[in-house]
Amino acid sequence: MSQPESDSEENVISLQNINRNFLTALQRQHDMLAFTLSGIRSADPKAYEYFSNVSRVMPAPSVHLPHDQMVAYSRGLLLRTSMNDLLALSSECLNQCHLLCLLIKTRGRNTASTPDNDRVVGEKHAEFARMNLQDKFNAMEETFDIISDLEDSVFSIAAALRVLVRGGLVTNDDISPDGSLTLEFKAMKEIDGPPVEPSASGVTKNSGVPAKTTKLADSYRTFKPGEVLELTDEELLGLNITVAKFFDGLFRSIDAYGREQLGGKA
Repeated sequence: MSQPESDSEENVISLQNINRNFLTALQRQHDMLAFTLSGIRSADPKAYEYFSNVSRVMPAPSVHLPHDQMVAYSRGLLLRTSMNDLLALSSECLNQCHLLCLLIKTRGRNTASTPDNDRVVGEKHAEFARMNLQDKFNAMEETFDIISDLEDSVFSIAAALRVLVRGGLVTNDDISPDGSLTLEFKAMKEIDGPPVEPSASGVTKNSGVPAKTTKLADSYRTFKPGEVLELTDEELLGLNITVAKFFDGLFRSIDAYGREQLGGKA
């Protein structure tokens, strides 16, 4: 899994550092995902057989997978590990944001620490770190009034991962109250803008020809009980962007909380 990079300033907890570290980790996750997907698509069957036999022995030759089956197996493994890594990054990001908010609430503008304050902060943060994902979201809302817009999207990734670990078949245990399991994907898409045409004077006028613009858009896949959970390569990459958007909203909420508490940036 991609891990957040170390802060350049030792022991400094700031929103800027959290933002940089976790978005960098997501970029590494995105790069590795794109690289692995490209490798799966271009994998050479002859090269696979060569490396399969290069040691001249296999642990259990009778269950050796041929190239076409290995493509499917490796892609399924990539899907599971990618979702697991995104959830791990989301959980750790919540941990770091909780600690920052806790310090803001406990210390305010006073940067000096005391043994009593440090003990209280340490105990509360350790309790938070042990919580499951649902309880972490609840604690952030109850303690700091911080609500995450894409909370349900993160939970849907967790639900999808449980389905994949179990074999990929959606059951009644995996669905939300609306009767389905829905995954959200973010992607840059070209959309029609207002039909305009520039004139020589610089004033635009309606031409009836839609202008094109690019913006971050949503798409969804809905799975019902009895269906197999499968994603396209583009959708898998879109989950990464969904988590990036979740981080962005979370960081904005933390910044607003810091401004409210301190009268400045967090």
